[in-house]
Amino acid sequence: MENSSLMKKTYSKYAFSAAMFMVAAVIVQLFNNIVLTKVLPESFVNSSVFAFFNIIFPEYIIGFPLLIVLIMLIFKMDTKVPENNKFGFGKFIVTLLMMAGAVLVGAILGTGLTIITTRPFGVNIADTNALGNLMMGSNPFWRILTVGILAPIVEELVFRKFLIDRVVKYGEFVAIFTSGLMFGLFHGNFSQFFYATFIGWIFAYVYVRTGKVWITILFHMMMNLATSVVSVTLLGMVDYEAVNRYSELSKQVLANPSDTALQAQMTEAMMASIPYLLLCGWFAFLGFLAFVGIIIWIVVLVRKKIKIQRTEDQVEKGMKFAWGNPGMIIFVAAMVVLFVMNYLSMILPAIKG
Repeated sequence: MENSSLMKKTYSKYAFSAAMFMVAAVIVQLFNNIVLTKVLPESFVNSSVFAFFNIIFPEYIIGFPLLIVLIMLIFKMDTKVPENNKFGFGKFIVTLLMMAGAVLVGAILGTGLTIITTRPFGVNIADTNALGNLMMGSNPFWRILTVGILAPIVEELVFRKFLIDRVVKYGEFVAIFTSGLMFGLFHGNFSQFFYATFIGWIFAYVYVRTGKVWITILFHMMMNLATSVVSVTLLGMVDYEAVNRYSELSKQVLANPSDTALQAQMTEAMMASIPYLLLCGWFAFLGFLAFVGIIIWIVVLVRKKIKIQRTEDQVEKGMKFAWGNPGMIIFVAAMVVLFVMNYLSMILPAIKG
């Protein structure tokens, strides 16, 4: 393969930079958890504002600028932006549906593997989704800012534009595969690993085909807002006692249709249950999108509609050069440590408690 040495160095440099981005963020988070929690008021430390601060400051104020500095220091301006092509509304909708299908399949795989790895230690499944638990008790402003805006922008620049612009010239397939897999590993847990990897491949393909990172940022924002903002907001609005009360009162009204007092109570409980109906409708809508997306995936894969420039020789040697280098080994090792830290934080309290 041409420029094999340069390809290996490029992947190695970028993977090392991405590893330093995460290592710096984790170090700052540990400092916050060990030091700041001792000096700041307890009420603030236990608030969702501090939890979001512990995401925003380490990753976006410290880690991301560090990554940019490293890229500027160790890379020459030898980037190759993918060719700028149109991305029509029809392709946008099809990609959105395929994204929904990939998220569902990936979430099922991730949840299953998480249960398998934590249940033997007595970990409750509700305790395995730290991000989801944080979202549930948080202010919508911080959810939208962190998960809906900052995360999509930073992550698409890190794992799509900055990476692919530097490596796509060595082969589209390897660039797309590496972009998605690094993105999945970056999340540091099995719950998110699979769907993050799947959508990472989708976003990488879209960027390679369009040269427009704003499109993948938009997709990323839509996904995060749908799951971490809309879904979480609706879940927080549900009054499950009202739902149960409406169910019981409706049975009583059927048995006593002339009892106006019961009818009034049922109406009141029904009004209080509206958020639950909205939630069910929302999840049904997302499920429908995912189902259609899975069907599209089946058709696309069977008909081999995804076109990526590659040869078997490019794939075999490209994978070797992209992943068999010091920088990538450091990146993978750092992400493995992140996985272990995340799962030990769930398993150890369960064992002790």
